[in-house]
Amino acid sequence: MTVVKARISLRGSKDSYSSIALVDTGARMTLVDRLLAERIGVVYTGRVLSLVSISGHILKALEAVVPVLEVEGGVLKYEAIAVSDVPEDVKKVLKESSLDENIVIGLLTIERASMVPDTTTGTLRKVESFII
Repeated sequence: MTVVKARISLRGSKDSYSSIALVDTGARMTLVDRLLAERIGVVYTGRVLSLVSISGHILKALEAVVPVLEVEGGVLKYEAIAVSDVPEDVKKVLKESSLDENIVIGLLTIERASMVPDTTTGTLRKVESFII
């Protein structure tokens, strides 16, 4: 199985940030490192989340909203994200894979952008949204 990665851009109330990040097919929410979230300016909702990291560690995260999140050209306004201190061992693995160490893209973000991860090509594929 190929690692899926995507171009991502965050625009907060203070700053913007763009990079190439891992699309984690096992992650529900997009995770943003606390220092990056503070730098760009996000709005915290007050909700505390409990997440399991890539390395298997339990992380406490704060839910926040970023005004604009763009993934592979798909623009999402007021996207909910999880903000936490990304563990150093996770940052190291991401960096060694030439991926951003401050962001991991989750499936809710991908689904909102009407995309699906393609593990055969390592890219995101645009799909039509549907209702069941």
